[in-house]
Amino acid sequence: MKVAIIGAGLSGLSCAHELEKYGVRPVIYEKNSYIGEQISHVSAILEIINRPIKDVVKYFKEQFDIDIKPLNTVRTISHHSPNINATIKGNFGYFFKRGNDKDSLKNQLFSSLKNTELVLNHYGDYIDLSKEFDYVVIATGDYNFTEELGCWFERVTTYVRGAVVLGDFDINTLNVWINKDYCKNGYAYLTPFDSKRASIALIVTDVNEKEIDYYWDLFWYTEKIRYTIVQEFKLKHKSAQVYPYRVDNIYIAGDAAGIVDPFLGFGQLSSITTGVMAARSIMEGLDYSTLIKDIRDRNNKLLEFRKAFNGATNKEFDMLMAVIGLPGIKQIIYDTPLDVVKLGSAILKKLPIDKKL
Repeated sequence: MKVAIIGAGLSGLSCAHELEKYGVRPVIYEKNSYIGEQISHVSAILEIINRPIKDVVKYFKEQFDIDIKPLNTVRTISHHSPNINATIKGNFGYFFKRGNDKDSLKNQLFSSLKNTELVLNHYGDYIDLSKEFDYVVIATGDYNFTEELGCWFERVTTYVRGAVVLGDFDINTLNVWINKDYCKNGYAYLTPFDSKRASIALIVTDVNEKEIDYYWDLFWYTEKIRYTIVQEFKLKHKSAQVYPYRVDNIYIAGDAAGIVDPFLGFGQLSSITTGVMAARSIMEGLDYSTLIKDIRDRNNKLLEFRKAFNGATNKEFDMLMAVIGLPGIKQIIYDTPLDVVKLGSAILKKLPIDKKL
């Protein structure tokens, strides 16, 4: 069987890894001249978002035979609203290194491949490849091919402005800021590489490329941030509903499948999962849409959080931080297996929230 994969990202590499287990030698077409990302940063996978999965590293190994080593564990989350700070401690998830270093997340996945052909500097044309190969998996980091296929229905558009900074950091602490003045309906976060270097990013919804620069400057000024910048970046992200996920012999996975969640913009677990499930669908004849139903359902629930978040004020953010800081509430939210996404979305659906995104 001949399978082509367009994109050597998390979903494409995971798809290739799974196909190899079935004895298939896939071909990956990657538009860049390298594996990984041009921008160095640190991402996080948080247990509270992915329940009932408790330990995502263990989950990858047990469910997909993918062995990934995180950069560090997340043991402290510091929440910052305009006037309230709330710090909680526990075992909340993992930090992962992103970029093109050998220990970055994508390069860890790539190093696990044993029988995959990689074609670099090749964008890959899904129309031509669909004629040459039995199956094509579109696993690009963008939505261009998905739009061409008429499967992309946009939900949320955000700009990300970020930097790699130098300072003094706790390697196990995730810092998060929410403030309507500079975030609008987004948020900011800081994730450490080590005790002296971190990535800091601001995510703002529904702005253009010039406006994100204004909010970025306002964020630094408002929060009195004084870190030394060594690298800066700017990205445009989109979250969407995609349907169908398969067109003839073409599968859509990863970011191209709109799996970036519409609330916090997380997508790593979903990228890896859709890549694996595309391979299993091809090899076992299973319905791909059914295999990724949990991801679709979770994103629909997170959309309810997005709607509520959009309608909140800075005063309400302060109230939320004050509540999170209460010992009893903190334990219920973070120290129990309670599915916050499922329960919260059910409650939010019944509230009189402005439905505009």
